[in-house]
Amino acid sequence: MKRTRAFTLIELLVVIAIIAILAAILFPVFAQAKIAAKKTVALSNAKQIATANFIYMNDYDDSLIKEFFGFPADCSSWGSTYFNWRYAMQPYVAKSTGLLSDPTNPFQDKTYWTQAYTNGTASNDVYLPSNFAVNNDVIGFANGHCAGPFTPEGLGTLDTLDDPAGTIIILPSRAQWNDLKPDFLSIQDEPPPSWCITPLGSSNAVCPAADDGPVHAVGRQVAWIWADGHAKTKAPLATLATNDPNRDDWASKFANNPSTGVPWTQADRQQIAATAYPEYK
Repeated sequence: MKRTRAFTLIELLVVIAIIAILAAILFPVFAQAKIAAKKTVALSNAKQIATANFIYMNDYDDSLIKEFFGFPADCSSWGSTYFNWRYAMQPYVAKSTGLLSDPTNPFQDKTYWTQAYTNGTASNDVYLPSNFAVNNDVIGFANGHCAGPFTPEGLGTLDTLDDPAGTIIILPSRAQWNDLKPDFLSIQDEPPPSWCITPLGSSNAVCPAADDGPVHAVGRQVAWIWADGHAKTKAPLATLATNDPNRDDWASKFANNPSTGVPWTQADRQQIAATAYPEYK
């Protein structure tokens, strides 16, 4: 009778060791591939928003979109009908809410959508994804009205920018706000839950992970939308250009630092970088 040879304990241990070594080599590769795929999706979404925004500007003689529309000229109140930039851009994204959403964003679910249009009747309110925000220092608030420390006037047209190809106009967001600005990269900016998102039907704000800020990054890279209509990824802190005394990618010289009442300085940007969320370092 032929006898079957069994594996010895040593042979089994060798096989297990080989499998463990292969796993240690391959798993990081799989993780990197997954992050790379997410970055591709995030950049694709940003490019579509960039194109939509550029078409909008062409239709309005290079006028920059504003954060809100519908405020009266004297800023005495919110108008009876008002809407934000996401609603204004609807015709340019084929009324597809999906283009304003980012599948890499933890707040893409419909429960995190925010009000984009209202005329005083709740049944007519329109809610849209909040996964993108405008650059507050460039766009301004309420079509040039209501300018103040947190509602800058903003710029009127594209040609007022020194460097449209190097100026952020829209960015991916994890916040409930329609706008963001450079200091949102800093952990010292308004602390949670002020910018965190309160789900529809709830009174409890939901925030990103403790080390993650309101600017949505994937693998420490952000898919920025630039004023000339292109999109590209860049490290968050690199946009501050802390070694340049005259400029940064936010065009922050056009708006005041709400804390000081004067335009952002190189020292301000250096302070933001020094106190940035770990997600951005």
